[in-house]
Amino acid sequence: SRIVGGQPAAARSWPWQVSLQIAAEHLCGGTVIGKSWVITAAHLGWLCCFNICMSELQLRTESAVTCYWKRSIKHILIHPAFDRTTMDNDIALLQMTEPFQFNHYVHPVCLPKKGQEIPSSSMCVVTGWGTDNLDGEKSNKLQQLEVPILDSDVCQEYYQNLSVGVSQRMFCAGFPSKGDKDSCSGDSGGPLVCSLEDSGLYALFGITSWGFGCGRINYPGVYTSVTVFTDWIKQHINDTGMYRMHFVAGKLYTCSALSFLAFIGNT
Repeated sequence: SRIVGGQPAAARSWPWQVSLQIAAEHLCGGTVIGKSWVITAAHLGWLCCFNICMSELQLRTESAVTCYWKRSIKHILIHPAFDRTTMDNDIALLQMTEPFQFNHYVHPVCLPKKGQEIPSSSMCVVTGWGTDNLDGEKSNKLQQLEVPILDSDVCQEYYQNLSVGVSQRMFCAGFPSKGDKDSCSGDSGGPLVCSLEDSGLYALFGITSWGFGCGRINYPGVYTSVTVFTDWIKQHINDTGMYRMHFVAGKLYTCSALSFLAFIGNT
């Protein structure tokens, strides 16, 4: 496996996961959130995207090794308060030159409500094509890993001795006491999704951001908290495919729930 301690993902399990690439080489991850939009980490804009010719920068959605959809990136919007030193506000939006065609293989993830909290110890899933250590090779098959959300105070304690701390716009997830399961290089910008109790649908709560090494004891993975930025996302995106309202079994959902439920029924 490449995500440290993870396992290969089943085909069509995570249809919102994308691979950001240059010259067909995977660099980092992202998540489909609308017909023309992908969300990722801002620090990737500085490392692999910023000032790169758009015609050379592509992304790939891959639910199985043989399934590819490529799109070029039209515009990169990095959060204006992003701090490359502290990694605070590590979030960016990518607009495609042409919209995605949603189907069983490509589909947007739900977004959480503003300020919606994830209870500590909740088990969520992180996915990506990253390495299994800092010097390892990237995976050719999408990997997945289930990780628990850590209490914010506990998260702060693990990183209190570093010059870069964990802000209120971040959270930790992983197994710091064991240090054998974590996201790693190449997974940055990809999704951490949690199942919503009222619907069973997955929502994007985290963006893989940073950490001290990969899978090291006492240093869990640090993720950008998407719930802090829902207003910023909505401010810059006008995408009806992102915020459609649906009633399912008498409940109201703020994502393409009907299509997603149909997708689940065909896996």
